[in-house]
Amino acid sequence: MRTRAMRRVTARYTWDRLRVSFWFTPAIMALAAILLAWAMYGVDARIPNEALESSRFVLSGSVDQLRGILVSIGTTVLATAGVVFTLLTLPLSTVVAQYGSRLLRVFLGDRTTQTVLGMFVGTFVYCIVAATTIESAEVQPDGPQITATMGLLLMMTTFGALILLVQHISTMLQAPNIAATAGAELLRIARVENPDEVVNRDDISRLAQDDRLGTMETEAYPVRVRRNGYIQSIDPAILLTLAQEEDLVVRLLHKPGDFVWNDVAVAAVWPAARVDERLDKQLRRAFRVGNQRTPTQDVECAINQLVEMAVRAMSPAINDPFTAMTCLDHIGVGLALFVRQGEESLNTFDRQGKLRLVFEPVTFDVLLSATFDMLRHAGCDNASVLLHMLAVIESIGRETQSPEARRLLLRHAALIQTESRAGALIEEDRRRIDLFVKALDTKLGGLE
Repeated sequence: MRTRAMRRVTARYTWDRLRVSFWFTPAIMALAAILLAWAMYGVDARIPNEALESSRFVLSGSVDQLRGILVSIGTTVLATAGVVFTLLTLPLSTVVAQYGSRLLRVFLGDRTTQTVLGMFVGTFVYCIVAATTIESAEVQPDGPQITATMGLLLMMTTFGALILLVQHISTMLQAPNIAATAGAELLRIARVENPDEVVNRDDISRLAQDDRLGTMETEAYPVRVRRNGYIQSIDPAILLTLAQEEDLVVRLLHKPGDFVWNDVAVAAVWPAARVDERLDKQLRRAFRVGNQRTPTQDVECAINQLVEMAVRAMSPAINDPFTAMTCLDHIGVGLALFVRQGEESLNTFDRQGKLRLVFEPVTFDVLLSATFDMLRHAGCDNASVLLHMLAVIESIGRETQSPEARRLLLRHAALIQTESRAGALIEEDRRRIDLFVKALDTKLGGLE
């Protein structure tokens, strides 16, 4: 059971890394190209050349001629691949310069780009493998006509995909499309997904009866990380499995996205006497620490991607308030989904009702601060952006019935109002913002 749980966390973390890489899809397609070359050669061995000599859609020729055709096709595809790499480096530099390095993830994870790159790699590999697989005329007198024809078809398809790539890149680099892709990732992370074994409960009376939480701080065993970096993911399935098997209570002291130092405790386990070196190593496998934050489980990181894009859009060099407002729209949708679901429970019980995990929660207050603090300051001189922030706050407020959530929203609305007074706005713009904030206070505050 432990082994299966560890495989799950490894698979999820590995898949997230592979999903945003340029080499994974081409590697799979190269492997498929090798199998296709062998399969086509096998078909050629069973179909005599005389059966295809009258066909206009099948290449004909001697063994040496067909081998030369395959090598020529592979050489042509390899030379054209240089154009593809140039097309790929241009968006990378554009994304970094204009939108920020965090948005590179959006481009690296694009399926169309990965597939087109894989087609060039796969076609080249197919031609080389097919050419080297062809036996001499003394051993196999019939030339591999179907194999060579397939190489030509792959080359034509690959060149067609190059046109598709040019069109796709020109569309993908548009700011609304980048923001939409980052927004879709925010929605995916904002959805709370719990493993089947986990049962979240909000029963306060049961929690009050469980006095183990009070003793954990002083008597718990600290699980420490072995490197500096950001917590990229935490797998609750591993922790819950080990807690159930060893009858433990695990309290998470940090959440995904936190920066931790070497030898800092990231979890506290009670009772400490049941934790040995082997169990400590297994518990540490639930924590993935890396050099950068990833939105695998980090909602704030997904928001930061859009906020960075919006803040850069508001810089004097770019001065694009429409991009900032687009980013705000997508953030608003993600925050509305988060607030509708409610903050994740601090506590996780097993099927028998025993307390097993205590989480460090992601709070709505933290996400609101991540959304508005920097952008509010960057847009203090633009009334349209400030008014759009208030409109997003209003939209989020309509999705929640929580007095505390509405209070936090009104607090940020008041901060936006204060920021507008410190900026270089004309009096009419400040009056419009004041009226909007007053109306928000009536709508959200009046629902309590």
